[in-house]
Amino acid sequence: MFRTAPLLALAAALLATPCPAAHAALPPPPPGPLPAPVPYACVVDAWPWGCVADCGSGGRWHAETGNGFYGGLQFWQPTWVEYGGLAHAPRADLATREQQTEVAREALAVQGWSAWPACSRRYGLEGRMHTVRTGDTLSSVAARYRVEGGWRALYRANRETLGRRPDRLRPGTLLVIPAEAARGQDRVPAVSGPPPPPPNGTATRPSPR
Repeated sequence: MFRTAPLLALAAALLATPCPAAHAALPPPPPGPLPAPVPYACVVDAWPWGCVADCGSGGRWHAETGNGFYGGLQFWQPTWVEYGGLAHAPRADLATREQQTEVAREALAVQGWSAWPACSRRYGLEGRMHTVRTGDTLSSVAARYRVEGGWRALYRANRETLGRRPDRLRPGTLLVIPAEAARGQDRVPAVSGPPPPPPNGTATRPSPR
């Protein structure tokens, strides 16, 4: 179940509390699903990716600690390559925040939030999601993922996020991809062999085989 709330109302509610740093059950600004209780600064920092980075790397988008995972979202290098990261930079930590997020969106549509297991559990994020881009329609998204039941089934899965106007998709909105939808063409990791253990269970991994 997802909910959204106006950002101004959210900010007003925060200012009414005595301690802005305290954890509270706060809805994120639209678009996006409702997270578990998290710090306000994390929720409004381009939800959900600001929170995933806060969890995985302490919000350090150029993190390179020598553990085999890079950047704010802690990409394993083959995952960075597999989802188009080399179009931006040799490694995730050398890319901008926006570029890292773009690659993460591609991984999210194929692997789902299981790519960030510990962080997704922390924020109550589940399943695969498509990030709406300019020009997207429910019909085009449903066709891309071969959603059984077409755009109507996709709308039912996202009714609370989209409201009564499924014809007006806002770029950046996260759409739940129904579990039975196709995952698209299989991808092959750029480097063979098993991945190293992820730090604190938060890093992205290659597509499961």
